[in-house]
Amino acid sequence: MGKELRLSGQNFDPEAALQFVQRRFRVMQHYASQLSLALFATEETSVSPPVAWPPVFIGIEANGFYFCDNLFSATEAALIFKQLCEFMLTSSNEIRIAEL
Repeated sequence: MGKELRLSGQNFDPEAALQFVQRRFRVMQHYASQLSLALFATEETSVSPPVAWPPVFIGIEANGFYFCDNLFSATEAALIFKQLCEFMLTSSNEIRIAEL
């Protein structure tokens, strides 16, 4: 179990969020409602060594993201988290982050 957060905000568009993560990250379906994310990188420029478990899982919800940091690649998880927050701020002046 990792560190679980919920990012939520007004004017969140789940369809636009899905398109964003598919363009920005290496995405694999994890469960029916969750995606595993990793940064695009070659082995030479990778932030973290290749592992079988992704740095984060996310779920795209009606008003934001479910975010689970798997706690093994802090740098990569932080960069993904930052990009998700920046995406949310394109449609809202404020986002809320809650620990689950």
